[in-house]
Amino acid sequence: MKRDYKGLSADAVELSRKKYGDNSLSKEKTKSFFKRFLQNLSDPIIRVLIIAVILEVVFTLGNCNWLETAGIVIAVLIATVVSTVSEHGSERAFLKMQEANKSAKAKVLRQGAVVELPIEEIVVGDIIYLSSGDIIPADGILVEGKLTVDQSALNGESAEVEKIPEGRGEKGSLSSPAHVFRGSLVVDGEGTFKVEAVGNGTYYGMVAKDVQAETRESPLKLRLGVLASQISKLGYIMAAVVGLTYLFFAYVVDNSFDPAAILETLRNIPFVIATLSHALTLMITVVVVAVPEGLPMMITVVLSA
Repeated sequence: MKRDYKGLSADAVELSRKKYGDNSLSKEKTKSFFKRFLQNLSDPIIRVLIIAVILEVVFTLGNCNWLETAGIVIAVLIATVVSTVSEHGSERAFLKMQEANKSAKAKVLRQGAVVELPIEEIVVGDIIYLSSGDIIPADGILVEGKLTVDQSALNGESAEVEKIPEGRGEKGSLSSPAHVFRGSLVVDGEGTFKVEAVGNGTYYGMVAKDVQAETRESPLKLRLGVLASQISKLGYIMAAVVGLTYLFFAYVVDNSFDPAAILETLRNIPFVIATLSHALTLMITVVVVAVPEGLPMMITVVLSA
């Protein structure tokens, strides 16, 4: 380390903590397994399948294809359970990793001496020494040395990145050669960096908050959501066409387009009720067929991979 680095005094540490906060990460309220399961049941495709199956059972008075109905229900339950288990497991693993990081320590320069402190005690302005194998405890700018770091925990890319003090780049960007980020692993080299962001203000902290809050959906999930909406709309349109076509033939074609016969048929209340019930049954069947029960499982498998 350069001799002109003295590190923060006790008073400076307290002032920095009051102004910028400490290096702890806030926890969002996690959802229970059951609550997450109910939320996944509201998926557009699954919701359409559930409603269609219920209506089919009700309006056919139990005379539906029970094997097909049971198959749809089982597929929906499996897809929902697998999706819920995957999401719940990912969240638990993430929280477990956060708890493990709490016990980690960093080599911090305080009042002219290097001391090992829990990473949660690091504040903005601290000077921290890094060496091979260290997990970077906060965001900052490299002021001395040369590092090779693995940022895959932040961006998912396996390629290692070189960090040098003279590097130029946009502040806060993972591609910046001079900036280091919490959660990255020092693969090789030694260096000193000055802390510029701690806790929730770090790149890692913002990612953690997004993961727990689930405010954004992946592009794949958004596209699959659009596909589900399009399939549902097409199913509704075709169901309406089938139902209206059946009623047209029952009331008009079967009466040879005779207005008097059509009117007489419409006055036959039991017949009208029977035809409307059968038309509704046909429409529900079309919706069930239009929305493939295997699609939710396919979506779940793809997103869990």
